[in-house]
Amino acid sequence: MKNFIFYFISSLCWCLMAGCSINSANPSATYSLEKEKVLITDDRFLIGVIAEKNEKGGWQDILPKALYYEFTLKQKGKQEDYTQDKGEIKATILPDKDLKKASIDVLGSNIFTEKNSTYGHQLSINGFDQSKTGKLVLSYYVGAQTSNNKMPLAPSDEQLKKLLNVAKDGEMVLYRNHKEIARYDLKSLKSVTKGTK
Repeated sequence: MKNFIFYFISSLCWCLMAGCSINSANPSATYSLEKEKVLITDDRFLIGVIAEKNEKGGWQDILPKALYYEFTLKQKGKQEDYTQDKGEIKATILPDKDLKKASIDVLGSNIFTEKNSTYGHQLSINGFDQSKTGKLVLSYYVGAQTSNNKMPLAPSDEQLKKLLNVAKDGEMVLYRNHKEIARYDLKSLKSVTKGTK
């Protein structure tokens, strides 16, 4: 009986360690940036809508506009090293001085900071299920199309074009479990090292 308990506990420990090994991402499992698309859009199928309670207690949709970044990423390692990435990968745009200045000039604040609560942003990851390629989307809201209590009205298209013109002046940084794993120049799409720009 004692031997059975010993073997049972040993097997259980082995299974737990194997499970941890499977769920732990390989720190060297990175991506290459294959393509990007950058635009200002109000397409609800790309950036969604924001819900707000109206005076009667019901919900109404706020149609926003956003600076939309769509990145096509390719896994550089074995697919099994990326199995948990959809829940663990985060990304952000790190603006150069021209993009940061344009954001402040056009919108009154740097929309790329974590502390920006005026506009907000969203991230989504699609693909990678049957192939090593997928898409990462970052949408930085730049205002609403109708008056509401959640978000300022969007500037004119002419003003937003100033932001779009410098939207690639910066880097996209990838994180896994809050640790940086890669960063890419938005103009060249090449991987760059932190602090080289």
